[in-house]
Amino acid sequence: MLLAIPVFNEAGSLQEVFSEIMHHLPPEIQAIVAIDDGSTDGSADILDDLASRTSGLFVRHHTENHGYGCAMIESMQIAIRHSYSHLITMDCDRQHRPEDLSRFLEFDPSIDVVSGSRYRPDSRTQGHAPEDRVEINARITRKLNRKYGWNLTDSFCGFKRYRMESIDPSLFRDTGYAFPMEFWAYCHRFALTIQELAVSRIYTTDSRSFGEDLDRRRKRYRYYLETWRAAEKKFAGLTVA
Repeated sequence: MLLAIPVFNEAGSLQEVFSEIMHHLPPEIQAIVAIDDGSTDGSADILDDLASRTSGLFVRHHTENHGYGCAMIESMQIAIRHSYSHLITMDCDRQHRPEDLSRFLEFDPSIDVVSGSRYRPDSRTQGHAPEDRVEINARITRKLNRKYGWNLTDSFCGFKRYRMESIDPSLFRDTGYAFPMEFWAYCHRFALTIQELAVSRIYTTDSRSFGEDLDRRRKRYRYYLETWRAAEKKFAGLTVA
């Protein structure tokens, strides 16, 4: 099993987060890949130093920022290339608790996607999530549930476990923050099994930017919907095996 962690300008948290990850790392996870997506704050040097001192930690560097979706697609490509049966992805901004890693392994390995949820009744909370993110997540989640007959509670949590036999990263195109919309359309088209897992909702800062003008909620919401519609149209033309 592979653990993948996208990194973009997280120099202030890397040492602490990776120390916690290694402390809580289940033996089933055989390797960790950190994908430095064009960081400019010294994260690249910190990751290289950590990798030099940490067995099983590897770093991939991008010379410029390509986006969250690009890091997700590359993670999946690496998992397939090296024949890992499962991939777990998590963030390194202290919003995901490394001690939760073992909980993802408790699920039946035949489940295609185990998706973290910060909005289940048993999800613990720390701090206050930005209101616009909570609102957009809730609106998008309701639309997904109505369209697909699902019961998701969180559309955008990056803490996930993927069964790689069911994932074809060559079919994904969105390299930005709307990657989850493309991924959910893929899950529906190919009838992947999905199970949510309650994870903590941790917000110690609300300073993260989505870049360009996507910090405007209406613009971001339209971007998500347009990506979803385009993905549904694309996948509709593919044959389900």
